[in-house]
Amino acid sequence: MNFNLFGNSQPDQDYSDIAEEILEEWLRQVRQSHNVALTVIGTSAILAFAGVGLVYVNQVREGAITTAAGGVTTVAATRFANQKKKELQQMMELVEKRRAKEELRKMIPRPQAAPPVKPR
Repeated sequence: MNFNLFGNSQPDQDYSDIAEEILEEWLRQVRQSHNVALTVIGTSAILAFAGVGLVYVNQVREGAITTAAGGVTTVAATRFANQKKKELQQMMELVEKRRAKEELRKMIPRPQAAPPVKPR
């Protein structure tokens, strides 16, 4: 009786599908983080311009606070977006290397194990 508790696992089983899914999920997360950072940059820039507008209508204190908040947020979000852009580029390179490696693996034939020798 051939009983295998853990399914069809073999020592040299290829886990490339799982690794590919993990890479794609990381890539999706980095893309979304980058998009969020760009949205925050736009929103904080609008906030900074609103602060400048408040200064022009003689609400100097409120305008200065709003402009400062918008400026600081813009700088922080820009740094975050640049970091996410670098991560996105690294992830894309990693995915491309992974795919190239898989293509190379498909092109090179894998040696077959010799059949077992039957005792006489």
